[in-house]
Amino acid sequence: MREVKKTGSDHEEGKRRIGLLSLNIGEGGIGMKMKKTLYVSLAAVMTMSLLSACGKGEDKQGANPTANKEPLKIKAMLIYNGEPPVLKGNKAKEDIEKRGNVQLELELVPEDIYKDKISIAMADSSQYDLILFDNGKDAVFTNYVKQGAFYDLTPFMNGKNNLNLIPEITWSQTKVDNKVFGIPRPRQLYSAQGAFLYRKDWLDKYNLKKPQTLDEFTQVLKTFKEKDPVGGGKTIPLLTYATNTYTVFDWLGSVQYAFGMPNAWTIDNGVPKFAIQSEGYLKYLEWLKNAWASGLIEKNATVLKSQQAVEKWTQGIAGVKANHVGELSDAPNSPLDKIRKVDAKAEVDMLPSLKGPDGKGGIGKAAGLWGLWVVPSSTPKDKVQKLVDFLDFSASEENYAFSKAGIIGQHSTSYKDGKVERTADQVKLFQSETPATWVLDNRYDPYYYVASDATDPVRAKMKEYTDSFESIGVTNPFGGMTSPTLTKNTDHLKKVSTVALKYVIGEGSMDDVKMEIANWSKTYGEAAGKEYMEQYNAMKK
Repeated sequence: MREVKKTGSDHEEGKRRIGLLSLNIGEGGIGMKMKKTLYVSLAAVMTMSLLSACGKGEDKQGANPTANKEPLKIKAMLIYNGEPPVLKGNKAKEDIEKRGNVQLELELVPEDIYKDKISIAMADSSQYDLILFDNGKDAVFTNYVKQGAFYDLTPFMNGKNNLNLIPEITWSQTKVDNKVFGIPRPRQLYSAQGAFLYRKDWLDKYNLKKPQTLDEFTQVLKTFKEKDPVGGGKTIPLLTYATNTYTVFDWLGSVQYAFGMPNAWTIDNGVPKFAIQSEGYLKYLEWLKNAWASGLIEKNATVLKSQQAVEKWTQGIAGVKANHVGELSDAPNSPLDKIRKVDAKAEVDMLPSLKGPDGKGGIGKAAGLWGLWVVPSSTPKDKVQKLVDFLDFSASEENYAFSKAGIIGQHSTSYKDGKVERTADQVKLFQSETPATWVLDNRYDPYYYVASDATDPVRAKMKEYTDSFESIGVTNPFGGMTSPTLTKNTDHLKKVSTVALKYVIGEGSMDDVKMEIANWSKTYGEAAGKEYMEQYNAMKK
């Protein structure tokens, strides 16, 4: 959180386009605004770079870690959704650069192509100082560690009080051989998109009660389909998009856990089982198939991208979509606010979980992060400590407030007890300059997704739902462990995913699915389960 300070800093602006990204450059400045149609090739990215001379920092918490020295130039690549921030005259960026004594050049990559972009970036990682691995410690990340692609950051972590606030469960599930090769970008410990949001006003309209079970939830979807509250057959009962993995579609964790599917792995009477080996998985696919055939799922879900799904939600044409508690926000320009521009009576509520036929249900509990910051081994060694210092600086209490409120007097009028106040003009400026974008690593907060600009009743509801997750969290007993078998075969689920999708959309059979699951179990599953169990048992000793 910063007070307004006028500066005379001159700014240079650089921009680079890779692939076929279209950007609209506004008159009188770089008001970067993506066109409604965004064309991206395999390597398409949003690239933004702004190199500006920065002043000296301030001696206070969250203050300049390298005062009286030349600004540290940092080029970082990270995943990004939505409109990119403006660059010209961006006071939020200028402010954190000055206090951190850095020059930031950020390459912002759309979520839909981030996996491919990581592969491209790692082929020439010398151009980056920091790269965000969005999936955390997965097989791809572990492979790069084994290849020596990243610095071991363990020796550089001493005295990093802000980063050390990250929960131990997060650190333990992201280390490799008990060493830090990636610094977590912390979030709450429960799945960010694990609970369903629904149009409460639609339920009220048709005298439906808030569903508690999967059967009741399915009936709600059928009612939305039949009654068509949007009109003209445009209502989407359940909004989702294809994942290209064994779950077929994203945002459906509540349905998976209702059928008793595990959070990746489980131990059943001493025997390790992966999600696709559980009885619940076949029941989940059967539910999906029936929902698809009944028109309860977005008809274009097989080709829809995540950002396109988000846009459909804000158009007010969908009844249910999963996300975190932050989407309950009633703040100006929030998703709900956008829906209300179409339907002024719109109300949104959340279903923390759904109970299945056997009374099961829950929400995924994991490491609590959205990505790991890595320093490529090609980075000069004398720069590594400075990069870690900046990430620790980013995670300071002051910068956490800055990410929420921006500069007091410019992006907001006040910030107190997690609550921010803004005028209409400040809302526009905050959203165009996006202070949080420049805070590369946030401070850990269990209520991270509780919107600071929502009304008090809504903020209280967000906290209540967040607290409720603790009693229904589904954990992975092998979280943080690695399987050499799966690490060597990163596409091990490809065949299962393909036949699962075909089955759901009516182009394949359940026998095909069962056959591929059996093949997977024999080729990968048995070996991987054994590897995990050995590590699990060793930890229990």
